[in-house]
Amino acid sequence: MMTGNDRSALSGLKVLVVEDSYFVAIALSKQLKELGCTIIGPAPSVAAALSLLKTEPCDAAVLDINLGSETAEPVADALVEQKTPFLFVTGYSSPRLLAKTYSTHRRLVKPVTPEMLRDALAAVLNG
Repeated sequence: MMTGNDRSALSGLKVLVVEDSYFVAIALSKQLKELGCTIIGPAPSVAAALSLLKTEPCDAAVLDINLGSETAEPVADALVEQKTPFLFVTGYSSPRLLAKTYSTHRRLVKPVTPEMLRDALAAVLNG
């Protein structure tokens, strides 16, 4: 359970969640809500995420790398263009699914704890 101090740093942030697994998307959304974030999505595909980005501004994003038959790279590209910080949350420990551009980008391996998510999100927000 998150304490008030855990929530304060991320409280009020709008976070886009891009995850194709329904149960993982719900779990990530719940963890982010417990950190005080407002959830945009979750989006299960690149098309859904890009559509949300056009209509729902966000402060940060949490992206699954592998979205079925596609990767989240087009979403990452859009976020970079918008100067929106993001991190990857994936079931894969290898960065090989990502183009070289994102191979060193902050990445958490599933399953993630609320503390891991909080610390990683705070780190990408602080540059």
